[in-house]
Amino acid sequence: MDSFFTRFLLTLVTMFSFSCNRLYFGSPSVQKFSLIQPNSLGPVVSTWEDGLRTSGQNKEFEWWYFDAKLDNGDILVAYFYKVHFIGDQYFIGFNYTDNNGQEFFKMKYFKSKEVSFSADSCNVTFGNNYFRGNLQTYEINLDPNDFDGTGFNIKLESTLKPYRPQDGIIKAGTDYFAWLAAVPNGNVDGIVTIDNKPKKVTGSGYHDHNWGNTALQNLFDGWVWFRGNVKDKTIVAAVLYITDYRGGYDIPILYIANKDGAIVNRFGEDGLFSKKSDRITDIYSEKNEPLFKTMEMITEDGYRLKIEGENVLENITIFKRMGLPFPIRYGMSLSKIDPYYSRYNSKLTLIDKEGNKTEEGFGVYEIMDLR
Repeated sequence: MDSFFTRFLLTLVTMFSFSCNRLYFGSPSVQKFSLIQPNSLGPVVSTWEDGLRTSGQNKEFEWWYFDAKLDNGDILVAYFYKVHFIGDQYFIGFNYTDNNGQEFFKMKYFKSKEVSFSADSCNVTFGNNYFRGNLQTYEINLDPNDFDGTGFNIKLESTLKPYRPQDGIIKAGTDYFAWLAAVPNGNVDGIVTIDNKPKKVTGSGYHDHNWGNTALQNLFDGWVWFRGNVKDKTIVAAVLYITDYRGGYDIPILYIANKDGAIVNRFGEDGLFSKKSDRITDIYSEKNEPLFKTMEMITEDGYRLKIEGENVLENITIFKRMGLPFPIRYGMSLSKIDPYYSRYNSKLTLIDKEGNKTEEGFGVYEIMDLR
């Protein structure tokens, strides 16, 4: 009887583990990424591109993201999300990290009747919270009443033209993920409220916009992403790790610009090469697949970039942050599915193409592990 019960239990666990795997990753019989990606919009970004880009169909998602490094050393991150996987969900995530490393995180969900979007520009409203702008000037407001006495009203004034790699849409058949860096860098000023006490702040900020029509883990194993500054230059860098059944290769992206325009604009393996090192051993489970906190890039004409993650700003297990019940998280772990998200305050080193000039700066380095 005990032997039968053990076998029965193991069968159930195996079936549940398998079903979790299929539920999370989807079917492997899907189309692969093409090396030729959409490129018809031209170099000029239009205001409508930062407006609503999804229609609310099943599996679609979209978010508007903002982060700022304030002159006092504090870091703000906020994102307005709409997701249509299992029903329609609308929420705001808000991180505030002070210069002593103390972190505040809050997520608030909203009903469909409390949210609105515009298709002609970025005009997103969630209750008393909003994200509005026209590629040049934005205002982002988070009501402290929604986030336990912490919030902000920030004006973001862009200092660079918007950026997207080609059309910003990365496709595999009819499935896609899209990205627009509407404000690669900008000046920030406004009011931050902590414990219901407002204070004036200034700093530098960034805003991008993402959307797609299938679960991210159905396209990618994960990615690394960086945005930072060195003297008068802004750097946006990323590597997307395509999942094996979509092709299994990497898509590197590098954009370096100043007020006069783009210095480097590389997308895909078009004269751009990346390297990762310094495996992370202190914040992940030993069973987790290897992830690294240093990324280097080199272009075929000689620009070299090194990003080194230093202080951990945030490290979360995604399922726990999402509030998934323990039995589901346990079932996923049996399938070796344990996605993490980490963000580092990072050192940046840039060497020009002649190899004569080395510049150092700072930035935020993001690691998304979807598996």
